[in-house]
Amino acid sequence: MNKFAKWVKDNGLKQTAIAKKLGISQASLHAILQKGLEPRLKVAIAIERYTRNEITVYDWNDQMTLSKSKPKIKKTDATNKIEK
Repeated sequence: MNKFAKWVKDNGLKQTAIAKKLGISQASLHAILQKGLEPRLKVAIAIERYTRNEITVYDWNDQMTLSKSKPKIKKTDATNKIEK
């Protein structure tokens, strides 16, 4: 159970109300709470605001891997010629 899921449980809140406040679907919230899905930065910030800084963006640091967002380099005609 992640820190946010524990916070929701401890505060006895409904997932539908939280999802609405965060501007995400209930299915997305469920995935974050129950399946450990990493929230996007925008959602993590919304969670931080919603929880009044009890759950911060940095709390997701163990789960968030910024390296996943590296841009993919596409091969161009120039690189294809070099490889030949």
